[in-house]
Amino acid sequence: MTQLGQLYEKEKIEYANQKVRENAKEIAKSLLEDGTEIVKIMKATGLTEEELLNLQNDLLTV
Repeated sequence: MTQLGQLYEKEKIEYANQKVRENAKEIAKSLLEDGTEIVKIMKATGLTEEELLNLQNDLLTV
């Protein structure tokens, strides 16, 4: 595979990973609003405690 092809594949993978993280954050927001424990959300989404606390703070300030 050419370098250009490798770069394109890498960008596709990074984009897909970004979309997965965005979806996980949307799910986490919903679970936070429902009062689900942070540890359970961490297990379900793979997000870190820091990321979840930031999302929780965002929800409280909106």
